[in-house]
Amino acid sequence: MRKRDDVTHGGLLTIIEYLKCNFDPELSRKVIELFHERMQDDEYVDPDVLYALMKHVFARIMEGQSADQAFGLKRIKGKYSRTDTYERDMHAAAIVVLNLRKGCKWLDAVADASETLNISESTVKRACDDFREGFELLPDDVLMQMTSHYARST
Repeated sequence: MRKRDDVTHGGLLTIIEYLKCNFDPELSRKVIELFHERMQDDEYVDPDVLYALMKHVFARIMEGQSADQAFGLKRIKGKYSRTDTYERDMHAAAIVVLNLRKGCKWLDAVADASETLNISESTVKRACDDFREGFELLPDDVLMQMTSHYARST
């Protein structure tokens, strides 16, 4: 018995309806895996349930989404709310400015902030575009205080 053999027709339809409006890549992958396992083993796949999934997926692809986005495996830009990144971006810019003052090269300062905050270097660069000019006017102790405050709040 496979791990998802206990999923009922109604339960699977409910999950598919949920996934049409909610981003949950882990659950989406489980639904895909369920269909794949059953097809791989040449077992019965309820055509109504498969139709409910694929009708939605095909509609999303026709709207211009990638297959990963249509199946709910990859986020669609701008569709799902994200946590506020204002403080994180300020922290990233503060780290970069402090590193530059210590004599680091620009790319090394960006890489350090990226690694420290576990965000992409392009995100750090965008944060610097927003905050660097003003932060360059602040004294080191203020910047240090900003970075330590962010570390305590996360």
